[in-house]
Amino acid sequence: MSDVVMRSGSWTGYYEQLGKHFPQELVLEFADGIVRGDGTDVLGAFAVDGEYRIEDGEVRIGWVKTYDGAHSVLYLGVLEEGCVRGEWRIGWSSGGFELRSEMT
Repeated sequence: MSDVVMRSGSWTGYYEQLGKHFPQELVLEFADGIVRGDGTDVLGAFAVDGEYRIEDGEVRIGWVKTYDGAHSVLYLGVLEEGCVRGEWRIGWSSGGFELRSEMT
């Protein structure tokens, strides 16, 4: 059994596109391998729906971020030092992201 705990609540950070960082704020709920939530960034409001897996103390997480009435973006990352870091992808484009729980 792992002692890693995924913290539900407010998360803040950014995504990177074309060398620039764009802030984003999310409220995420983690339970039984499922992550759900919502948030906002410069493009507008979005919903988050995905999964996480804890194996040997490592947390891998992935979700789809869907903007209200618009496109969806795939996010894949790992939990490192209290931050979720990884890469987002949408067909023709990709970039990095970082999120930190406001409870850490």
